[in-house]
Amino acid sequence: MQKIKGLTNQEVLDQIDLGHMNISPKPLVKTNKQIIFEHVFNLFNAYNFVIACALVFVQAWSSLFFVVIVSANTVIRIYQEIRSRNMVAKLNLIISPKTKVLRDEIIQEIDNEEIVLNDVVYFETGNQISSDSIVLDTAVEVDESLLTGEADPVLKNIGDHLLSGSFIVSGACYARVEHVGIDNYATHLANEARQRKPVTSELVNVFNKVTKFTSYLVVPLSVLMLYQALGVREESLATAIVNTSTALLGMLPKGLVLLTSVSLAASVVRLGKRKVLVQEMFSIETLSRVDVLCLDKTGTLTKGKMKVQEVVDLANPLSLDMQKVMSSFVGQSVDNNATYQTLKQYFQDEICYEVKNRVPFSSARKWSAQELEGIGTIIVGAPEFIVPQYQLPQYIQEAQNSGARVLMVAHHADFQTFQEHLHEATPLALIIILDPLRDDAKETLAFFQENDVDIKVISGDNPITVSSLAKQAGVKDAHRYIDASTLTTDEELENAIMNYNVIGRATPKQKHQMILTLQKHKQKVAMTGDGVNDVLALKDADVSIAMGSGSDAAKQISQFVVINGELSTMVDVVKEGRLDINNVTRSASMYYLKTIYTILIAISTVLLNMPYPFIPFQMTLLDNFIEGFPSFMILFEKNIDKQKESIGRHAMRYSLPNALVIVLSVIALKLLAPILSLELHEVFTILYFSTSLISIHMIYRIYSPINWYRTFVLIIDIIGFCMATYIFWDWLQLAPLTMQLFQYILIIIVIGMILAAIISHFVNIYLDRE
Repeated sequence: MQKIKGLTNQEVLDQIDLGHMNISPKPLVKTNKQIIFEHVFNLFNAYNFVIACALVFVQAWSSLFFVVIVSANTVIRIYQEIRSRNMVAKLNLIISPKTKVLRDEIIQEIDNEEIVLNDVVYFETGNQISSDSIVLDTAVEVDESLLTGEADPVLKNIGDHLLSGSFIVSGACYARVEHVGIDNYATHLANEARQRKPVTSELVNVFNKVTKFTSYLVVPLSVLMLYQALGVREESLATAIVNTSTALLGMLPKGLVLLTSVSLAASVVRLGKRKVLVQEMFSIETLSRVDVLCLDKTGTLTKGKMKVQEVVDLANPLSLDMQKVMSSFVGQSVDNNATYQTLKQYFQDEICYEVKNRVPFSSARKWSAQELEGIGTIIVGAPEFIVPQYQLPQYIQEAQNSGARVLMVAHHADFQTFQEHLHEATPLALIIILDPLRDDAKETLAFFQENDVDIKVISGDNPITVSSLAKQAGVKDAHRYIDASTLTTDEELENAIMNYNVIGRATPKQKHQMILTLQKHKQKVAMTGDGVNDVLALKDADVSIAMGSGSDAAKQISQFVVINGELSTMVDVVKEGRLDINNVTRSASMYYLKTIYTILIAISTVLLNMPYPFIPFQMTLLDNFIEGFPSFMILFEKNIDKQKESIGRHAMRYSLPNALVIVLSVIALKLLAPILSLELHEVFTILYFSTSLISIHMIYRIYSPINWYRTFVLIIDIIGFCMATYIFWDWLQLAPLTMQLFQYILIIIVIGMILAAIISHFVNIYLDRE
């Protein structure tokens, strides 16, 4: 490279004094104050606060116990989010991108925020452009897809502008910084370089829909219930407010929001301790549902610790010393990928031939080239892309079949025309490189395949090599492979990704198209990668996972970064996700039971002109034994099965039948009360017990098939409910439990269970048909 002069230390200090540093606003990290404010001052808490104020106004002190629960929920959520944020920030420091700068004629590696205006920076393949800069010495290819949406690399010549947020995909160059901080291109696009596609969370979507629906009902129902209580039935203000408050409190599944956010935040912390950075909390949920895991080979399936096994000289008329040629080639290469790092470790002689021109390596070309003074053009890369007609010797093919990589070194006389006549190059040597399979690869892939996740290995390497390593790793049907360089139409590419598990010679653009094709076929796709050739695919995958040793590009765009680089860590991530989602899904049905029957009972009481049959303290007790305790105890079961149905369908299957039975029992008792000579407080006592036990019946259905642990939980739950009811009998405002009332309770429970089974049967038929 030509002589480039960077800033002196004094010039750097001058720029710092002028405030010309690369510091940008960072809205991505919430402060403690923002987290507290967000969890305290929200619509949900405002809703509960108004109800609490109404109950305080009428001095219904025993009905205020829900305030303790809501306050505890808020404190726990604040604590967990702060803890989760701190873990993410800590891990972000580990993978934080750095930039090489030339200062006082010495290359230094500094944090991006330490860059100053007019600094001379050195960008290599895989580096993120940290500040808008101007190319000074060598043409490079840049991926601007995260900024412009254009997938094809853009060639940047000397004098061209490099935009912050883009990535070097081929070559290396010195560049002078022209903008810093808020003046950078990416900054005024809301830090687009680090923006990832928003994660769609089914949990959040369902919560939002329920909240939105109930918010439409709150005002009209509360007005109607208060009007009937005060204006029609002429009840006291205290009674009217207590009854109305009970209905409103039951409409929102307040504990479920806590359970979900705490579960996911706790998973972020647990994964952080295993050296996994979770950059999108709800991506844990998405990962638990993936159908296909797409793996790169180098650095993901393999250890990424390549080693040159052998250099095979081929008969050629030039009689060049390969050690000298390759030492000159790699010593002056601007490539810094794993393959060239391996070659540099092997070829370490002095540089004998100066470089005059070069074409850096790119994943699309599969080769790089240099014009060496006195020799001509040397090309290093995949044999089938340099001289397609060349037949590898038998023992080289055998090495390739066992998983070795093979590179060709070839010669061409004219640098100006060699790309048009590449096939005319003269093969000089073959280099055999070994990249051993990760020790945990076979066990890790076995876990995914046994847990309903298809494995597809998509690599830019030779398909024979990829197939061999995939076989060793235990990938299903790894012996069937396809060469992506032979795919010329979208139909062929679609057939390849849908019918093959091993694909070699895939370009970055093809990898991207394959991800989109799988998604078109309703597959949820997780993609792992570590290089710039994976960025497009990572960006549009449902879940993106980068290995910690990967490029800035891969790590910045991914939702997960496996910092320790161990493939088996991905098993921990999926297990965490599945545990969370299975637990939340089962728990959700317990919470939505009360939401459904509360809304329907509230509507029924308006139509029947009767008081709401529960008081807040009764609902609080029910919350603990129908929602809190059973949902908490289910967390201890390690259910890592793939989720079979959505949270909404699960709630319909389990919550709806029992909720309808509870509502029907309320209506039936209201209509039969005069015939049975039951006082209103006796009716409410019967409903308290029947509602509780029909709800516990739903928990039994969710817990099925029953095992010893679940049986124990159900027994403890029933005993706890009975003891709490006995202890707090006066607070619950229940009538004395006579034999007659006990008989009515038993009758309602038996009929209710039969009805629940019948309704459940028809709901299951409907859901299974859908």
